[in-house]
Parts: sequence; C-alpha cells; structure tokens
Amino acid sequence: MPSSTEALKKELEEELKLSSEDLRSHAWYHGPLSRQEAERLLQTDGDFLIRDSLSSPGDYVLSCVCSKQVLHFKVIAVTMRPRQGFSRVLYQLEQDQFDNIPALVRSYVGDKRPVSESSRAVIVNPINRTVPLSVVRAKQESQKANKENRRSLHLIDSSLLRNKDRFGSHPGNLDILKEIPLQSAQSDSNLLSAGSGEYSSPQEEPQPIPLSPMFRTGSDPVLRAKTQQVLPLDYDGNNALRGSDSQLHSKAPPKPIRAPSLLLPDPPEGTDIYCELVPRVPVTSRKYADTLKAEEKWKNRARATETTFGFLDTEKPPDIFPSGMANLHKKTNFMVNQPITESPEEEDDFVRPQIQTISSFKPTTFQSVLLSPENKPLEPNALRKLKEIVSCRDCKESALHILQEDCLDIRICGVLKEQQKSMGVRSGLELIILPYGQQLRRDLLERHHLLSLGVAVDILGCTGTVTERAHTLHRVICLASELLDYAGDLFAFSAVMKALMLPQVARLEQTWQILRQTHTDSAITFHKRLKPSLREMDECLTVPLPNKVVVPHILPVLKALEGEDDWGGAVEESCGRLFRILQAARSYATNAEVYQKNAECKLEGFTPQPELREAFKTEFSLRMFWGSKGATAEQAARYKKFDQILNVLSQKLEPETQRTRLASSVYGWTY
Repeated sequence: MPSSTEALKKELEEELKLSSEDLRSHAWYHGPLSRQEAERLLQTDGDFLIRDSLSSPGDYVLSCVCSKQVLHFKVIAVTMRPRQGFSRVLYQLEQDQFDNIPALVRSYVGDKRPVSESSRAVIVNPINRTVPLSVVRAKQESQKANKENRRSLHLIDSSLLRNKDRFGSHPGNLDILKEIPLQSAQSDSNLLSAGSGEYSSPQEEPQPIPLSPMFRTGSDPVLRAKTQQVLPLDYDGNNALRGSDSQLHSKAPPKPIRAPSLLLPDPPEGTDIYCELVPRVPVTSRKYADTLKAEEKWKNRARATETTFGFLDTEKPPDIFPSGMANLHKKTNFMVNQPITESPEEEDDFVRPQIQTISSFKPTTFQSVLLSPENKPLEPNALRKLKEIVSCRDCKESALHILQEDCLDIRICGVLKEQQKSMGVRSGLELIILPYGQQLRRDLLERHHLLSLGVAVDILGCTGTVTERAHTLHRVICLASELLDYAGDLFAFSAVMKALMLPQVARLEQTWQILRQTHTDSAITFHKRLKPSLREMDECLTVPLPNKVVVPHILPVLKALEGEDDWGGAVEESCGRLFRILQAARSYATNAEVYQKNAECKLEGFTPQPELREAFKTEFSLRMFWGSKGATAEQAARYKKFDQILNVLSQKLEPETQRTRLASSVYGWTY
C-alpha cells in the first residue's frame, strides 16, 4: 500500500509539472468527475472546480458554490471554421469566450466578476484534487460499467415481460401470424382474403368488391372497399402498419437516402438548365468589366449612338464630318433630347481597375539607415539603437509618426490620381471592402501584426531591472493613450493594445505589480478606459464620429472579409456582430473624404524624423524581425518562429516555477 500511495503521489506531481497551458497541470481540474462527487467536494461559498461534461464530451463544467447552493455552469467548446487546414477552439461561458480553460479561470478569479449575471456567483477558492486524473478516470469507468450491467439486466427482464404479455392477452404477433388483421370500421365481407401463400399479381387489374350481403339499417354506411390493390403482408417487416392497427410493427421503415436517385448529365455548352435534383447556377458569358463599360457608355445619352454609328469613334472633331453625316448626327441627338456637344471626349472615362496580387511591402529593395544590407534577425546593436531612438522621443511625436505611415499604407491620403485610377476608387477605405482589394487587406493585417510584435519586442527586450521594464510598460500605455486621444489612429491603437495583452507580456507578474506601484495612473487607465474602449470597437458597438477620428478601427472589417475573425457564440450574436461590422465598413467608405481631410489637418506642418519614421515602417519590421533573407519567407512560418522567440524572451525575464504557475493559473494576473 505505501508503494502504491507513493506512485500516485509521484504521478500527481508529474501532472502538475506540465505546462500551464495544459489543463492537467492545474489542481482545480478534476477530469471526468461526476456531478454528485463535485457537490460533495464543494462546501462553502466561493469554492469551485472544473470537470469534464459527461453528457457532452469535449465540453467542461464549472461547479461552484453560491449562497450555500452548488451551481453548475457548462463551458462549451466552440470550434471555429477551418481555413486552409487551420482550426481554432474557443471556450464559451455565458457571453465570454477564452482561448483555453486556464484563461477562463484566471479571468473570473482575477477580476472577481460574477460567473453569471442571474446568479451573481463569484469563484474564489479552488478545490484541488489529491489524486492523479487516472484514478478519477478509472473510478468513473467502473461506475459506468456497473450502471451498464444493471441496465442490461433491466432490459432482459422487461423483454421477458413483453413477450409474456404479447402471447397472453394481446393480439398475435404480426411477425408470426401470417394474416392481415382487420382494420377498424371494416367487416369481413368487405375485405380481400389474404392467404398465406396466394396473392394477387401486381399486373392484374383490380376488380371492384361487391357490396356486402349482410343486412344493414339506414343509418349504417354501406361499406365498399376502394378500387385499389391491397398490398400483401411483408413478413420481413419492411412495411410499417398504420396507427389504427391493433399493434404497431416492431421494425421502423427505412429512411430515404440523401443522395439524389437520378443524376442528370451535364448540359451542353451555352444552355442553362434548372432541376430540383441537380440545381445549377446559370453561367453568363458577360464579365463584370464588360458590364461596367456598358454602364459607362450609356451614362451620357449624348454618346448613345456610339454603338450604332462607327464613324463617331474617330478622333476627328465633329465640324469636319460631311454634311449628310452631320445632319444625321444632329437628328440622332435630337431624338434622344440632348443638346449637340462638340467638345472632345471627357478625360475621366472609365479605366478598368488593376487587381493587385503582389504585396506593396518590398523588404528586399528597402534602403535602411539603421540596418545593414545583409542584416540578421534581431541584431543586438540595431535593437539597442532602435530603443534609444524611440525612448528619447515624446509619445505624441511617436504617435504622429505612426499615424503618417498608417495613412500612407491604408491609402487615406497621399494617393496620386494614377493610383486612384488603377484602384478604381479614391481611397483605400473604399478598396478594402471590394472583392479585388484582397491584397491590400492582407498587407494591412500584416502591418497590424508587425506593430504588435514591435511593441512586444520593446517590452520583452528590456533585460534590465523590473523597474525599467515597468517604466517601458508605462511608456507603451501612454503611447496607446496618445494614439487614441491625440492622433486619432484607432488602427495603431488596437495594435499596441494587442501587444499589451499578448500571453508573453501578460504573464510578467512582477512587472505589472511594479507598474501598479510606481505608475498607478497608467495601470488604472489601461484597465478602466483603454481595455473597455477596445472591446467596444472590436464588437463595433459604438463607431466614433468621423470628424473625431483620422484612421478608423478597420481591423474587424479586415478580419471578417478575410475569414480570420472568430464567430463563436450563439448564431444570433454572430449575425448581429457581422451586421454591425458591415455597417461600420459602409460608414468608413462613405466618409473616406472626411478621414482624408482629418489626416491632412492633423499632419499639417508636421516634419518627421528620418530615423524615427523608418522605425515604424513595415519593411523595416520585416527586416528587423526575420533578417534580410527570412523577410520573404512564408507568413505562417515566420509568425510561428517569432512566437517561439517571444516565449523564450518572456521565460528568460521571469522564469516560471511550479509555485508561481499554480498561483498564476488560479489567482492569475490577466491584463
């Protein structure tokens, strides 16, 4: 027995030593614990534990005590739709969603907010397990086996009773008796006889049944069987009986197959066909560009005869046409009730937009002042020089530099007429909502992520004391505040906030604690104002007025149109959020000129510093983070590799011990 106890204790210790992201490493997770066992462990208000949902595999249950009553809340695992072989699982409790169960527990325990608005239950004290999960699982399996045995015995007893009743007072079993039972409200004389071996052939035409010779009164209906063929009784049990039969058949009818029983051949080219079994979308040979050209031609009715009279396509002025042709031209214009115009063709004719398929960022041809031509990823000298340049500048000045680069990359201002013609629109805010604006959307998502990585490197690259890191954190929060209030750049504001809420930054417990002690105002601003503002903008609950913003919060629009958004939760909520995002996208495109004027007014008289401006360029970030050779690698591989680098930097600053892992997972500091 002592050896067995030591083995279980050692197994429990091995489980608790796992990574903090692994659910098994948390003692408050009890695995497949039954509801009754959970209620036995929970005693006082605030006690809680996490267990598997036995009724819904893959989901979890949060069991807690509130007002001396044990409550159970189901945590639903929502799998997002795969995109190019990628899928993501979110865990939803009430209206909140989390990346994993430990993050859920940290959020509710750290913020001390109610788990449910109706119950107002708050979880405080975790109930930790004292045995490994294998013991809990084995106990649950044994209980399940015992329950199945009892259930099988009960089924055997009940089947015996049913057989006894069937051959006792109930009518004969239809599978054994080879006769057709009489239907209700029918007599023997009006029914066809159904012998055990003789049946009417399906090819024979059915004969009418004569009236019953039995004497009937005037009130009794004269029964005559319908002139239809009576189907024979199927002894194999494939034909189900009607509800009026004395006993229902024991075997259900087969379900219809989902695949169509008839597959039509492909129609010949040039023909449209519609069929209920094989619906097809009519194919048109007319392209979208041709439609736009036709609309442009008919926009000015004075030029409506261009498609009929070929002589009007010539570049000669109208006054040199022959007299007969000139008269015909006048008659044609008179017929369309338009004045005769002799001015040359307008210069702003329709030009087919050019579909961009290559990124606008060219790291290979980027001329850098801070980096060498063949630089390596995260060179120490370049990082040190970059930190000096950024830290010695005022936050407002840095915000204006970021704003200027965002306006150029999003194409809010500084767009030439030739570029507008190639885009087909005047602003990038209009292009991002169009189908052929996919490359611009991808470029902007890339820039947003690189801005976040740059801020994270600034924080995690501070290898000095904890106080220095806390000061860097304070400076980043001030930058986010200036981007929101002073510069009006909501795009960059969300990128900086994303960096502050990265797991590698949020886990720096000592740094955040020193921040609360030395820079209390920044900590309060981050929690009470910046985070709620970002949450409202992500959900598009409130769209700021165009006259107060320079760069709107286009991140939800980009992620929704590129299929990178998380649509977890109820269908009604997801549809409502999508509707709000599309409304915001329409507002951004409609007010593109307003945003352009705001940008020009905000940047009027602003003179950027060359080195600081380069620090916020996307090409510089690509070269800085992955080097001159790795900057052109595949995006997914680059992001995965850099995420591992951030993990190493974070662990190096504040190594995670077993004690801190257990404490942070329960009372964790989620920012």
